[in-house]
Amino acid sequence: MKKGILIYLLLISPFVLSQDFGFHFGMNLSTQLNKDKVQNNSKELDYKNVFGVNFGFDYKTKIGQNVFFQTGLTFIQNGFKHDRLNINGGSYLAKSATLNYLKVPLLLLADKKTTKVGPNIKFGGYISYLIGGDYNVLNSPIETPLNKEFKKLDFGITGGIGLKINKFTLDFIYNLGLNNIAEDGDNNFIETVIKNRNFNVNLIYWIY
Repeated sequence: MKKGILIYLLLISPFVLSQDFGFHFGMNLSTQLNKDKVQNNSKELDYKNVFGVNFGFDYKTKIGQNVFFQTGLTFIQNGFKHDRLNINGGSYLAKSATLNYLKVPLLLLADKKTTKVGPNIKFGGYISYLIGGDYNVLNSPIETPLNKEFKKLDFGITGGIGLKINKFTLDFIYNLGLNNIAEDGDNNFIETVIKNRNFNVNLIYWIY
């Protein structure tokens, strides 16, 4: 029995030792790419950045020499704001949104595990799901639910660099949304294209 347990531990030890778990917290700056296309006329709206937070847990496993697969689960706030303006006779009311997502990153991480202090690079994609938030139109008597304006599912490209200091990693990450999250994106007359843009700074603590 003891020999069997010892053999089992020896077999799984390389797999266990090649994995890391951690958790993170950070701040992010987000906006949206927004274009309204009416009868083949396209105008990109000037959306401004808003601040948000993100936090969650991380997991990485070694898949090659100094190469890891990294994923996890993150709560992240995206959003935008813009002032009222008039374009070609059309009026766009001032409005803002805070969009709360659960995000799963799918990344390749280039990092030398034996180095206690040094840089690393990560690149891949993400999938996120809208779980709540706020959408406000200035002076509007009608409250618009989020699901009337934004689709639940989002996905895109993620890339960034990090600075590792022992068990901590300071990450600088940019998320480029590829999915059109506008709920009226299939309207034959008015086509709205909305895509998330997000830059975040995170501090990760790895539990080895």
